[in-house]
Amino acid sequence: MTIDWNIILSAITICVALIALRQTSQQIKLSNKQHLFDKRMENYLIAKGLIELYRGNSKEFDEEFDEVILLISYYFILFTNNPYLEQIAPAINNTVEDPSRKKLLIKLENLKDVATKIEFLFSDDVSGLLSNFVFCYQNLLFSMYKYQLILDRVIKENAVNPMPIEKVSKKFGEEKYRAKLQKAFNDLKQADTMLIKENVEEKIKNQIKLY
Repeated sequence: MTIDWNIILSAITICVALIALRQTSQQIKLSNKQHLFDKRMENYLIAKGLIELYRGNSKEFDEEFDEVILLISYYFILFTNNPYLEQIAPAINNTVEDPSRKKLLIKLENLKDVATKIEFLFSDDVSGLLSNFVFCYQNLLFSMYKYQLILDRVIKENAVNPMPIEKVSKKFGEEKYRAKLQKAFNDLKQADTMLIKENVEEKIKNQIKLY
């Protein structure tokens, strides 16, 4: 019986190719899983930093303001006091300076992106709850900044034409911006309540695990 070495070599080549293909497929799956893990971890850590900032400083701001909020810049600095947000903290005291304003707007857009990514990176309802918290945090920071813009106008006008600040504030519609700011905080407060109620952080951590 004559051995057809061409057939044997072809069979060996096919086997080697199949093994290589399988290994490549496994490597791709592992790479995809690692990429998903990295993205989940990256965005969760940002959200976790916001949660810690809120819970550490919420009592400072948790009240119904019935007058002009002169300490808004102080509150803004408290709520941006971590490595991810610290570069935008100066914006609250430099509302007319373009570089500071630009950094703030870019970071606020980044936070929107984080909120959106969280919805796609994680499953179940918990992703929506965490995403909503990040979005509410972004909205609070922007509301603080917009309030500071109005406050700057009130203070400037009062310096030119001294009068009770409550009277000056009415001229610029300060009360409307204060109400929006209060709502932004209450929305964030409610978002955090839902995180706790639904045990979102623990559920998110379980999804991050790389198997």
